[in-house]
Amino acid sequence: MQTPIYSAEEEQTLMARLWSPSIKDDPEAFVLFAFPWGQTNTPLAKFSGPRKWQREVLRHIKQHLKENGGKVDMDTLRMAVASGRGIGKSALVSWLILWMLTTRIGSSVVVSANSEAQLRSVTWGELTKWHAMLINQHWWEISATKIVPAKWVTELVERDLKLGTRYWAAEGKLWSEENPDSYAGVHNHSGMMLIFDEASGIPDPIWAVGAGFFTENILDRYWFAFSNPRRNQGYFYEAFHSKRDFWESRNID
Repeated sequence: MQTPIYSAEEEQTLMARLWSPSIKDDPEAFVLFAFPWGQTNTPLAKFSGPRKWQREVLRHIKQHLKENGGKVDMDTLRMAVASGRGIGKSALVSWLILWMLTTRIGSSVVVSANSEAQLRSVTWGELTKWHAMLINQHWWEISATKIVPAKWVTELVERDLKLGTRYWAAEGKLWSEENPDSYAGVHNHSGMMLIFDEASGIPDPIWAVGAGFFTENILDRYWFAFSNPRRNQGYFYEAFHSKRDFWESRNID
C-alpha cells in the first residue's frame, strides 16, 4: 500500500493547492502545476508545457465550467477531436483522466478504445507514463486497466471530508458489439467522464449506451472522443456532420 511521501503539513498544503478553484476548475493550470515541465533529469526537461491545441481543449473545459456553474439545467461537455498521429492525443487523454480524478473527489472515468490492444498498450501505457511524473502520484495505485486512490487517501476523504469513494476510479473498459448493454456504466453524482480513444473504430451501439452515462443533472459531465478520421461513416464521423449540433468538434492538422 502506498503511503504519503510528504509530511502531514506538506500533504495538507498539496491537497489545498490541488483542490483550490484556481487549479480545480482550470485544467491547464493543473497540467502546468502537476508535471515537472522544464525540470532537469526528467522526461519533460526540454518541454515548457502543452501544445497550442492541447491548451485550447483545456481552456475550453475551464470556460464550460464557468458558463455552467450557475445553471439549473447544466450541459454535458461533448468534444470530438479528429487528428493524425503524433500530435499528443494520448498525452491529453492522460491529463484529462488525472485532472478529473485529482480534482473531482469520488468521480468516475471510463476509457475505451477501438481495440483491447490499443487500450492496454497505447492509451494505458501513456497514462502510466504521466502518472509516474504526477506531483501527487502517491495518491494513486495503477494497474493494467485501472487507477484507484490509495487506501490512505480513501480513508482520509471518508473520515475528514465525509465523501464516498466507492466509484472513485478510472477504468479501461472493453466493449462487445454483440452485447452492448454489458457496457452500461455507473451513474455518479460526483462527476462522470467518458473517453473514446480511436473512436472511429467504436461501433454505434456502444455510443448509444455511452450516452446513458450522463443522465444526472450535474456540472462535471464530460464525453471526449479522439480519433484519426479514417472512416466516412459511423458515429464519430457524424459528430462532425449530422450530429455536430450536439458536439464540439475540432480538426487538428
